[in-house]
Amino acid sequence: MRLEEARDIIISAIVISIAFSIALLGGISMLIKTSITDFLSMLIFSFIAVAIGFIAHELGHRSVARRFGCYSEYKMWPNGLILAILLSFFGFVFAAPGAVVIHPRIDLWGRMVPLTKKKSGIISISGSIMNIILSMAFLSLYLFYNLQIFYYGSKINAWFAIFNLIPIPPLDGFKVFIWNKSVWLATIGTAIVLYAFF
Repeated sequence: MRLEEARDIIISAIVISIAFSIALLGGISMLIKTSITDFLSMLIFSFIAVAIGFIAHELGHRSVARRFGCYSEYKMWPNGLILAILLSFFGFVFAAPGAVVIHPRIDLWGRMVPLTKKKSGIISISGSIMNIILSMAFLSLYLFYNLQIFYYGSKINAWFAIFNLIPIPPLDGFKVFIWNKSVWLATIGTAIVLYAFF
């Protein structure tokens, strides 16, 4: 991983952790009534849940794309990070801090080999699959230990999957939907069930 890519991932993870903390506390109206200790506790909870979920999501895309021979690298989107913070004051998080940039492989004659719908769909769904797996893991831990950090870990990862599977461009869900509607429905359905479990 290049230094610039690692920097972009770390900055993105920190900013969306802050955004989730503000939103989960109820936005600006509740934030001004929240003690520093409570905010820091929520920030730690959010950072663990968000950092793990966010990094797993992006590296899921990156690793699958590379398995298909593509160039792939995470790039943060500064405007998306600013928007995430601004909207969190209203109790909502728009989690679009950046994306994995993917370029198809080049063949021996220097020609670009375009991705098929199936490969594009598999790359696109891989991030949400990672979030669903993490949501299930956090849910299992919550059921055994009843700790808030596991509750938020499950909720946030399920929400990541749902948001990314919305079938409108440029979100992952659009590419998954046009590749295989049944796979899209099963995946987003699972994420919704996980989110609504509590």
